[in-house]
Amino acid sequence: MRVLLVGGSGYVGSMVTPYLKAEHQLRVLDPAPPKDPSVEYLGGSAADMAVVRQAVQGMEGVVYMAMPRTAEGRYDCWDIDANYDLHVKHLHRVLLAAVEAKIARAVYTSSMSVYAYRPGGFTQGDDTPPDAPDLYGFTKRLGELVCDFFARVHGVAAVSLRLNGPMPLEDWHRAAAAGRISTQTAAPDVASAIALALTAPITGHHAVNIAGDWAGKVVRCTRAKELLGWEPRERPRATG
Repeated sequence: MRVLLVGGSGYVGSMVTPYLKAEHQLRVLDPAPPKDPSVEYLGGSAADMAVVRQAVQGMEGVVYMAMPRTAEGRYDCWDIDANYDLHVKHLHRVLLAAVEAKIARAVYTSSMSVYAYRPGGFTQGDDTPPDAPDLYGFTKRLGELVCDFFARVHGVAAVSLRLNGPMPLEDWHRAAAAGRISTQTAAPDVASAIALALTAPITGHHAVNIAGDWAGKVVRCTRAKELLGWEPRERPRATG
């Protein structure tokens, strides 16, 4: 599949590109070039509709993974304008351009931050009511509603992946060896969730939990398994 990664040079995009490019033909739209120079790149911002329309041409699917950043390039979860722009306005713009280009499949990298912290775990699984108490999680939830709008009004098949702690593979294994992994998701599992969301036989919009909690002790990912056939595959490496 020919897939546009919006924000594909960022943290999540950079970690999943090596896995996705083995299955799909990728194009990255981002102000910064991707780490992998072999990936097709269009420099620009999702704030520019002309650039977005250029980016979606010839694509069959769109993955929206743009994240708010400070002027210094650091992740910014507190800036009101940046979070509303990236999670709502720019996402709407990208999906509108996708509809114009007859693209019928979209994936949005949402976040488990749409939920408030629950010390006892997410016992309701995917049916846990989104109740984020902070700007980042709240605007991530608004992005899911944008996806729902485009599914309902324009017939786009859309999946919002509520990612939990995505981590590069070796970082994940180091943390696991130190006993610091509970729900964080290793890069190959994040990439497989995106790949399955691009191709699963679904209609409408679905928001699903994605976490590396293979035992389901804290976060159950029932809907991802039922709808996408996804479950986390990475396990801590044997020691000794």
